[in-house]
Amino acid sequence: MNMTLKEKSTWLSLIATLFVFGSYTIKVCSINMQSMSEEEAINLAMSNLSSAILYIIVIEIIFQSLIAAAGKKIEIEGDERDRLIAYTANNSGYWVLSVGVIITIGQLLLPHVIGVEATIKSYFPLPLFEMHVLLFAFILSEIVRFGHQIVLYRKDAV
Repeated sequence: MNMTLKEKSTWLSLIATLFVFGSYTIKVCSINMQSMSEEEAINLAMSNLSSAILYIIVIEIIFQSLIAAAGKKIEIEGDERDRLIAYTANNSGYWVLSVGVIITIGQLLLPHVIGVEATIKSYFPLPLFEMHVLLFAFILSEIVRFGHQIVLYRKDAV
């Protein structure tokens, strides 16, 4: 399977994002809010988030550097096809992120506007719930963006 430098980079970013933030999601969703105080849960979630961010930065720096070192200068800059694929995939990711932001705003406003107390937060007790909804929307948008880029690269490679 012959891949361009940009496609290899996208695969790496997708796998790293799935691995690191998948692990983070499992850890945060397994926090038992009944067995600890809200402050302890927030500290645990923030500690896990700090670790996830550090891991993704280190993984991306090391492996993207190795991929770039193996490539040629012309491949690193990319061409029109690479830019078109990136723009199209960015659009897909943007829509996912937009929906996540709208859901978060709705979650915040719903109890105040129509007096509904049974919000999403009551079904998923997470520390810093709104921050996590936005974070998960961002992560999902990145996964969609990387996945769409890979699909477009593979579609064009055939």
